[in-house]
Amino acid sequence: MGVTPEYALAYTFLPNLIKLKGIATVMSAFERKDLVFFDPLWAQAHLAHNPFVHTETRNEYRIATMTLPPPKNVGEAYLAGIVIKSNDPVFMRYFTLEHDYVLKRNADRTVLCEREGQKHVRIGDGPVLSGDKEADAKAFIDSFMGLMIPNKVTRY
Repeated sequence: MGVTPEYALAYTFLPNLIKLKGIATVMSAFERKDLVFFDPLWAQAHLAHNPFVHTETRNEYRIATMTLPPPKNVGEAYLAGIVIKSNDPVFMRYFTLEHDYVLKRNADRTVLCEREGQKHVRIGDGPVLSGDKEADAKAFIDSFMGLMIPNKVTRY
């Protein structure tokens, strides 16, 4: 099976936009909720989409998430998120929340993934989506920020 437009959008077109326009420019567009800035992405993928964008700041991190067109196949993403540091102009991490299917339970699930260049890492289970875009964006952010700023104490 070939690459779907939804997959190319999440794993090729959006990362390329970040690389070509620059991390700061893309984050600024997210923070201004400048959805017109992202129109070339949908055109490039031949998809119509009106994304929901959520941004927030935690410590020195600036965080943005964006809904993607609803996935039709396993491996396509519901959400994409980027994290940058205010005090480090080259730091950036790119996360996705992928659609997955568990055959044993005959049920859908989400998987938190990180993309770095051509490397794609499935980190683990993602949050359950509720349908509330704001709540889902916050749950997605909590899932990947937990990797960057651990908030659980481990006893030895």
